[in-house]
Amino acid sequence: MAVGKRTRKTRTKLAAAGRHLSIKARVTLWYTFFMVLLLAMAAVFMFSSSRRMSGSQMKQQLMDTVTDSVQQASFRYGKLQTEEMDFYKNGVSVFIYDTEGRLLAPNVNLGLQVDSLLEDQTIKTASKRGERWMLYDVYSEKEGNGFWVRGMISMTEFGQALGNLPLLFFGMLPGFVAVAALGGYRITKGAFLPVRQIAETAEAIGSGSDLSQRIETDGSGDELDRLGGTMNGMLARLQASFEAERQFSSDVSHELRTPIAVIRSQCEFALSGQAEEGDKEEAFHAILTQSERMNAIVSQLLLLSRAENGKFIPKREPVDFGTLCSFICEDLEASAGENHVSLTWETGEAQVVGDETLLIRMVTNLVTNAIRYNREGGRVRVVTERKNGSVFLTVQDTGIGIKKEDLEKIFNRFYRADASRSTEGTGLGLSMVKWIAGIHGGSVRAESVYGVGSAFTVELPDGGRQSDGADRGE
Repeated sequence: MAVGKRTRKTRTKLAAAGRHLSIKARVTLWYTFFMVLLLAMAAVFMFSSSRRMSGSQMKQQLMDTVTDSVQQASFRYGKLQTEEMDFYKNGVSVFIYDTEGRLLAPNVNLGLQVDSLLEDQTIKTASKRGERWMLYDVYSEKEGNGFWVRGMISMTEFGQALGNLPLLFFGMLPGFVAVAALGGYRITKGAFLPVRQIAETAEAIGSGSDLSQRIETDGSGDELDRLGGTMNGMLARLQASFEAERQFSSDVSHELRTPIAVIRSQCEFALSGQAEEGDKEEAFHAILTQSERMNAIVSQLLLLSRAENGKFIPKREPVDFGTLCSFICEDLEASAGENHVSLTWETGEAQVVGDETLLIRMVTNLVTNAIRYNREGGRVRVVTERKNGSVFLTVQDTGIGIKKEDLEKIFNRFYRADASRSTEGTGLGLSMVKWIAGIHGGSVRAESVYGVGSAFTVELPDGGRQSDGADRGE
C-alpha cells in the first residue's frame, strides 16, 4: 500500500511539473520524442531489412561458390585434380568428399569441418565450438566418379557485423536528440512568435489601456497569422467601441449639462424673491421646456440602448407609408409656417411592413430637421415613390447645407454640423433615422451642397402592390 501511494504521489508531481511547462517547451519535448521514436522505428526497420537482405546474399553467395566449385572439379585416372581449385572464396570454405563421406580436398584440414549429414542441394545450419555455420551440399558425378561438394560460411561473423548496428544507433542517439531538440525549439520559437506578440500586446494594453497597438503579422496566411489578424480586428472593434463610449459619455454630459444649468438658474431666480409673477411664469415655462428636452434625450437613449442590446423587437405590420407621410406633413405645416418655410409634399401610395410608431418618428425627425435648419423664406419638399422593388422617401430643403467633411458624421449621436444651434433638438434625430431605417431592412443617405441645401433619402423594402395614385398637398 505504501509503495502504491508513493507511485501515485510521483505521478501527481510529474503531471504538475508537466502542466507548469510552457507550451513551447511541451511542443519541443513532444517533437523531440516523436523524432527519436521515428528514428528508432527506422533503425529497427533498417536492421531487420539488413538482416534479411544480408542473409539472402549470404545464401546466394554460398550456393554460387559451391556451384562454381562443382564446375571446377575434375578427375584424372580417378583422382581429384585440385591444382586449379580455390577452397576459400568470398568467405566460403569449400570441402570435397567422396561418396563414402571421406574428405578428398583440401589436403590441409584446418579443423573447420562440421559433423553433419551430407544432403544434396540443401541449406542447413550447424554449430561447432560455439560458432554457427551455414552449410550447402551438392552431389555430382564426373568421368564416372561421384563426389560431394560442401560449402560453409560463418553466421557468427555475420551476426557480429549486424550487432554493431545497434551500438552505432545508441552511439549516435544523444547527438540526434540534441539536434532534434534544438531544431524543435527553433521551429517552435518561430511558430509561436505571434502568440508571444499577442501576449505582449495584451499586457501593454492592460497596463496602459492603449487599444491602438496591433500585432505584427507576416502575411503568410497560416493559422497563427490568421489568429493575429483576428486579434487585430477584435482590437480595432474594441478601440472603436471604447472611443464611441467615451465620446458618448462626453456628449451625454454636455447635452444634459445645458438643460440642468437652465433649470437650476431659473429655479434660483424664481426663489430669489425678486421675481414678479410674470417672471416666475416664464421661469416655470423654461423649466418645463428643458425638462421635456431632457426627457426626450433620455427616452431616445433608452430606446437606442435597448435596440443595441437586442431587447427591442419592432412590430411588423402593413403600413400605408404614403398616407403616413401626408399626415406628418399636414401636422408640421403650421410649424413650417411659424419658421417662414414653405412645406410641400407629393406622396404616392406606398406600402411597407414595419413598426408604424418608429416610421412616424423617422419621417418626423427628417422633416423637422429640414424646417429647423432652413433659412427664412426657404422650402422643404417631401416625396415618396416606388421603384425597383423599394419605397423611397426624399426630404429636400433649401437650408444652410452641410459641409462635405461633416456628411459622414451627421448620423453619429449628438453630432451637430452647426455648433451655433447646439441648444436645438436632442442631437439624436439623425442617428434615430439611421437606426429605424436599418431595422426595417433599409438605409438612409445624405447629399448636400453647403450654403444651398440638403437632401435625405430613405430606402425601404416595398411591402405592397404598385399603385399610381397620388396625394398632393401644398
